[in-house]
Amino acid sequence: MSAILLTSTDPHPPDCPAFDYETNPRRGALLAMRVEEILIALLRAEIDTRSAVLDAGHYRGEPFRCLQHYRVMVPSDPRVGSPPAAVQHNLTELAAIIRTGLDALDGGPPMSRQDRLRYLIVFTCRAFEVFLRVHPYANGNGHAARLMIWCVLGRYGHWPRRWSVEPRPPDPPYSDLIRRYRDGDKNPLELFVASTLVP
Repeated sequence: MSAILLTSTDPHPPDCPAFDYETNPRRGALLAMRVEEILIALLRAEIDTRSAVLDAGHYRGEPFRCLQHYRVMVPSDPRVGSPPAAVQHNLTELAAIIRTGLDALDGGPPMSRQDRLRYLIVFTCRAFEVFLRVHPYANGNGHAARLMIWCVLGRYGHWPRRWSVEPRPPDPPYSDLIRRYRDGDKNPLELFVASTLVP
């Protein structure tokens, strides 16, 4: 769960909204409905998956009054939450990873079906973890990262059957898999994502 990190020297304006939709009384119904609409549009190929994973919305650090100095942190992992001034740079690096991965899958050298799927899962998990570590949005980063998994895997016909955008996947093992990946033990998350795919 993201939280604002405020200190007495923090330049973030104190009167900005908290970007906290968890307190909305209709959150469950509204979020579930919107996620369903997006996933249906993905399945119908009504969304350009390449554009969707490369750029969507405004990020922390952009020159908007309530985003420019907006910090986030995840208390259980201090590696999460790039400083606002670094978000755009880190997203440029992430976009390069995504473009390279998509280009290799869209028109790169021929691969066996098995190697292609292995590459797809490795690439998708890498982009997913980097996005979550940067935590570019004021809120909703987990939803956006899980949707990215749907966009990339679905682009190549591998629709997840047990990878939910909302609600968050069960914990355990979800958070532990991400932490282990970040610690260098990548296999468990990759195997978990592979296990969610429709054959």
